[in-house]
Amino acid sequence: MKPVKDLLSYQDSNIDYDNIIDGLMSDPIINKFILDHDLTHEDVIRSLNVFLTFRDEFNSCSKCSGLSNCALSTVGFTPKLEYNKNYIELSYSRCKYNNLNSSSDNIYAMYIPKRIFNASLDDFDLIGDTRKSIHNYILGFIKDYSKDNFVKGMYISGKYGTGKTYILAILANELAKLGHKVYFAYYPDLVRELKSSIGDGSLEDKISLIKETEILVLDDIGGEYFSEFIRDEVLGPILQHRLLDNKPTFFSSNLSYNDLARAFRKTDNNLETVASFRIVERIKRMTVEFTLTEKPHIS
Repeated sequence: MKPVKDLLSYQDSNIDYDNIIDGLMSDPIINKFILDHDLTHEDVIRSLNVFLTFRDEFNSCSKCSGLSNCALSTVGFTPKLEYNKNYIELSYSRCKYNNLNSSSDNIYAMYIPKRIFNASLDDFDLIGDTRKSIHNYILGFIKDYSKDNFVKGMYISGKYGTGKTYILAILANELAKLGHKVYFAYYPDLVRELKSSIGDGSLEDKISLIKETEILVLDDIGGEYFSEFIRDEVLGPILQHRLLDNKPTFFSSNLSYNDLARAFRKTDNNLETVASFRIVERIKRMTVEFTLTEKPHIS
């Protein structure tokens, strides 16, 4: 079977939509959802990505034997179809195996490692001065931050394998234990999801969720395929809103601030330079940069 993303060229004459829809209708859950909401043929085609993703993920869930074997990017959560304001979307609820620390109730996690749900400050590796500084910053953030007292987030840069994602996982889990709401996403996959949301009408709602979430963690920014639309119409407004509203945002990247600015422009013309500069300047105003060079003892 082809990957879902290879079937999604909307109104592609090479795709047999009737055959795909017949296959979807053979699934009792999807069949009931379509009938309950009186969806038209065009409604189903417009949200084909959602239905196919639900079918594949729900089938994976039905074969799952526990969190350690979870095949989904939303580890510990099972998909649900929802009809909202004339469009269909996927939401997720805790699966029957997700009985870990209640902090998971406060983390909306997308495309991140399974170990985020048990990452703890007790496991923080203090090798090197930078890690000690990050550890101290996390402790200070936890102590000082409240919705009424803004504290800057962190921008953690460094090569692959230096433990950036796990440090952010520790931070997210510790904050969630205290009742803070955290949106944690692997940025390159988030970009792909946002692009796919253009066709089903859910893009603005997803952008609004990211803008308004209490604490935002974007892992591996700069690792995505470059898109002027995402830079100028999605990421820019999200960062501007969070900057003005004093909402903490954390980032990890293989790139320094300056290298990220170069990655955010397609050419060296003035317009591109200004556009990328504005993005990175917002990130600088929102964060404190830490650069990791040593690999951790515990990966």
